[in-house]
Amino acid sequence: MSELKIVVTGASGRNWAGYGDLIDLGGRDKTARQLLTDPQTSGGLLVTCSPAAVEDVLAAFRTEGFDRAAVIGEIQSGAPGVAIA
Repeated sequence: MSELKIVVTGASGRNWAGYGDLIDLGGRDKTARQLLTDPQTSGGLLVTCSPAAVEDVLAAFRTEGFDRAAVIGEIQSGAPGVAIA
């Protein structure tokens, strides 16, 4: 039986080197880290809005055919960083 081989871009490692110290992976492994920093998967559109506007913003995206638009997190005060839940 052949072993699964994971191939990652060089940019994945450079991305982690650039901001990895600000990321809490929530106990996830190296594979999750590589996926989160892969430049081929990190090019989605990110929009911020006030909590009161979330439903209107999602409705606008869905009206335009972006039915997979979703809330993925929230901005909080404090030191910069990302916590993967």
